Amino acid sequence: MPSFTDGLVSGEEAKKVSIPRSKSFDEKTVTASKREALNTKVGGEEQDGWSVQKRNKKSVRMIKPKPADRQLEDDIWSLLYRLGFKEFNANRNFTIKQGQDAPPRQIDVFAKDEETVFIVECTHAQENGSKSIKSLIDKINGIREDVIKAIHSHYGRDPKLRVKWAIATRNVDWRKADKDRAGEANIAIITEHDIVYYTKLVGYLKEAARYQFLARHLQGESIPGLRTEVPATKGSMGGVTFYNFLISPFELLKISYISHKSTDDLETYQRMVKPSRLKSIAAYIDNGGQFPTNIVINFKTHKKSLQFKIFEKFGNSTFGTLTLPGQYGSAWVIDGQHRLYGFAFSKRGHKHVVPVLAYENLPTDKEMQLFVDINCEQVKVSRGLIKEIYSNVNYGSEDPKEQLEALYTRIALRLDEVPSSPIQNRVVTVSREKDHFRCLSLTSFTDGIKENHFLGSVTQNPPRVQPGPMSHLSGDPDLTIEKASDVVSQYLDIFAKGVPGNWQLGDSPNGFLCTNNGLRALFRLLRELVKFVELHHHIKTENMDAEDIVQKITAYTAPLVEYFKNASSDEIKNFRSNQALDGVKKNCLGMMAIIGESDPTFTNPELKQYLGSRDKEGTKVARELITEINLAIHNDVINQLKKSYGDSWWIKVPLSTRKKCDEQWNNDNGAKERWQYLSLIDYHGIVMNHWEAFEDRYSFGDKGKKSDKLAWIVEINRIRQTTAHPEKGLLSKDEVAYVKEIRARVVEKIAGASL
Repeated sequence: MPSFTDGLVSGEEAKKVSIPRSKSFDEKTVTASKREALNTKVGGEEQDGWSVQKRNKKSVRMIKPKPADRQLEDDIWSLLYRLGFKEFNANRNFTIKQGQDAPPRQIDVFAKDEETVFIVECTHAQENGSKSIKSLIDKINGIREDVIKAIHSHYGRDPKLRVKWAIATRNVDWRKADKDRAGEANIAIITEHDIVYYTKLVGYLKEAARYQFLARHLQGESIPGLRTEVPATKGSMGGVTFYNFLISPFELLKISYISHKSTDDLETYQRMVKPSRLKSIAAYIDNGGQFPTNIVINFKTHKKSLQFKIFEKFGNSTFGTLTLPGQYGSAWVIDGQHRLYGFAFSKRGHKHVVPVLAYENLPTDKEMQLFVDINCEQVKVSRGLIKEIYSNVNYGSEDPKEQLEALYTRIALRLDEVPSSPIQNRVVTVSREKDHFRCLSLTSFTDGIKENHFLGSVTQNPPRVQPGPMSHLSGDPDLTIEKASDVVSQYLDIFAKGVPGNWQLGDSPNGFLCTNNGLRALFRLLRELVKFVELHHHIKTENMDAEDIVQKITAYTAPLVEYFKNASSDEIKNFRSNQALDGVKKNCLGMMAIIGESDPTFTNPELKQYLGSRDKEGTKVARELITEINLAIHNDVINQLKKSYGDSWWIKVPLSTRKKCDEQWNNDNGAKERWQYLSLIDYHGIVMNHWEAFEDRYSFGDKGKKSDKLAWIVEINRIRQTTAHPEKGLLSKDEVAYVKEIRARVVEKIAGASL
């Protein structure tokens, strides 16, 4: 078994080891002198899980997926290699021991650069879920002292290497207790999200990404050998102290950090670094270019004051020597990240210095506002981005409204990250673009949690948070986030697993449940379900854990799951057609009606009012009246087109409409004339295209554009979708009255006395 003395590789040896480590599969070549023997060998390997990658005349290249445990170790090893660490364990059997008689300590991943040693222990779960990490933390605590002594003995103490331990996981939902244990033991946590984040960051920043990695995991620890004194001027503006100085960009890189609010996110309020821009900046530097503008930073010294030795005063400014913190992650880059990281790409950057404008312990809200002020003319700062910022800024705020706002956003971001969440990777954040699958707006999601008061509300005089159904009894914000996230996750999982086809569609055609409006309706329904079970089961969900809450409401969701499992395309369209907050309310009431039809005990005043407003007999009448309206419009439109264009009238129908009719005609093998496949909504497009011929009869709207004057056809078609499909429910009394009114106007203006 390779030990500390013979198990390390660097340089070209490390490069060779990195090639197989970087792949997701093992490789082997099977050879034989005869085809029959080769086929026999290949068949045997295939039974062991190997598959053919390339077949040659006398050999076959075969591959096999790596085991999950080794894949995680290789991913961590490869990440540290790409980050620019220089010395590594050659394989997974690497051990370290202190002294001849000491037991060897097996290490999963060992990586060293000039100042730091990273030791990583890895663990995974086959499926997403919780897993206790306590035993691994205890193992590290048990071997830590011996291993660190062995490292210092091997490398010497000049300079004294900093040794950092980490636990890497995949498919593990870290619980708060284990996170706290790891934090108390000074053990870093690296999840699969971190691996993706830093792998992507390496693609942008190359080895310079190591500064971000070290700033995250060694924040606040001193950097050996860093020059910390620089000539500087000190001034004040608006009561805020600032410093100006020049520094090597590489020294600044060591102490700075930019965007690791969340390792799922390549930005907080910074814009995404662009490789093309970094390369162009590097080329500019290498050609002798200089940057006259300051890089703006904020020193985070945990309320300690920076040391400034005064040499001379000039009015309101002072010249002297500034002692920098000299710690990893002590300088937050507010503006100038591209300029700073551009030096990491340059060949002559070591000869340069950069001008810096530095603040000291600037409050985060002022820091954020400074960023917005600097960049407001360059890029629009979105509401979703502001929410991400404030989830950090306001966390722990003394203002109860700000507290709740931060918690709502953190719940949404947590559910987008947790492997067991049914909306993992489906929330659009600053660094993740929207598509049909990732279609959930962070703003809509957080507003959906907020408007239903899941975490309570703020009382007046004095202002304080009145706990909600998903608040943790202790009032601890971390535990509240955990409980609320678990309730929402388990509740949404009912629909994700019960109706997987619809859930996976997102906002693609026929998708509804996992869309912004779909989730808002489901959140509103969750609020009503919680109220109902609290009232009828005489319980308080505030006193219950997440699993018990979801268990109480699950039975009531079964009819809804069954409905959406068998829902037609038109039924899904009916839900999707309800937009904005009023549409969310309508969809929720529709869902409640479906549940109430199956279980009459499920009701509340709002549902009773909704059902009371439905007009059963009126819906039947409206169905007949809409048929008459449709026929009258059909006859009028066809007659007008024939009158205007003769036998060639059909080509005057919009092409998209003709194509639809042609398709239906073909499907029916020409059973009817093509024009007989026109539907009510098609007449809207025809009339719009030939407005001069129809305006006097079809202008039911007195004002506005022709689309406004024709909006009645769109509305009648929407109502028709309900009357044509009884399973969609009943019309309201107002809708029935609207149909009667339109029918009367059609009689008067279009059909005359023929109806």
